Amino acid sequence: MTYRNTAKKELEDFRYDAKLYKQAYKAGIEARGIEKRAKQFKYMRVGISIVATIVVVMTLTWILSHLPKRYSYIRASADEYSVSFQTENVIQSPSALSGTQFEENFVNARAAIYADLETGHILYKKNSQEPLPIASLTKFVTAIVALDNFELDEVVEVKQNWYEEEDMSWSLELDKGDSITVESLLNAMLISSYNDAAYTLADHYVGGWEEFVVEMNNYALLLGLENTHFSNPAGLDSEEGNSSTVEELYRVITVVYGNEIIMNIISKSYADLDWNIGSQRIYTTSSILNQYGNVAGKTGITDDAGQCFLGITDDGRVTIVLDSIDRFADTRKLLLEL
Repeated sequence: MTYRNTAKKELEDFRYDAKLYKQAYKAGIEARGIEKRAKQFKYMRVGISIVATIVVVMTLTWILSHLPKRYSYIRASADEYSVSFQTENVIQSPSALSGTQFEENFVNARAAIYADLETGHILYKKNSQEPLPIASLTKFVTAIVALDNFELDEVVEVKQNWYEEEDMSWSLELDKGDSITVESLLNAMLISSYNDAAYTLADHYVGGWEEFVVEMNNYALLLGLENTHFSNPAGLDSEEGNSSTVEELYRVITVVYGNEIIMNIISKSYADLDWNIGSQRIYTTSSILNQYGNVAGKTGITDDAGQCFLGITDDGRVTIVLDSIDRFADTRKLLLEL
């Protein structure tokens, strides 16, 4: 092969190799571009996923916080013969009040509670676990224990003139030897809060009123009331006293709320009592019955306990105030301003 031909061949090979090199170089540049864009897209996709996850979580959190909440609680129920407890769940719409803090001295009373009897949701409480004298709020437990042991139409003989006893001034003035039904005694002690009616009813128990009080304390233990103690069936001041906390009284009222007999009695503004010597109309001691939503209630007052009141509203809420200087003003404030 001549030199000319050889040079031409080498030039053609060089040009071919250069072309391939350029093609390869260009392909490499494109491949790196594709790889870079792929990484960018990957990072973008991860970022979008993170943002989307955050948005979803925040959205679900908002939705769940505005859905009805489920509260677990123990409902106590009772009739005239027995008491029972069962775990229940109730749907309760979120309440703006549930997250609101009220100042402790919102009410004057030494201790107070405002709560829902259906759910156990507490709207306000003050010194709720402090044991205090409870005066005639004692008579709720007297009524529960009496209904567990006596029939409504059962006739009770008055064994002594209880109204002559010291500190028994607020009385129906039943005389020894009188005959009166259990139902009339329940009305007398729960509507007008007559003390001799409570003692007469308790004294009908086998062993007398002292043994009846033992049963009242046993009942408190049954309900798990660790800070509740009774020394008499009426709530009168004594050395041992009758005491409880507003939280433990709330538990007692969950039983009362399920007892049709007691609820019917404490919803009355008056009642006509009959016994063997005649009849008498008695009136409630609650001056705010059927006001501010109150459809049932019970008062109490002694030197040691101060003014006490327990009210139940038509929407199933309860107010309890202990040791107040104006129990009805405190109750109105709880019902109207919370």
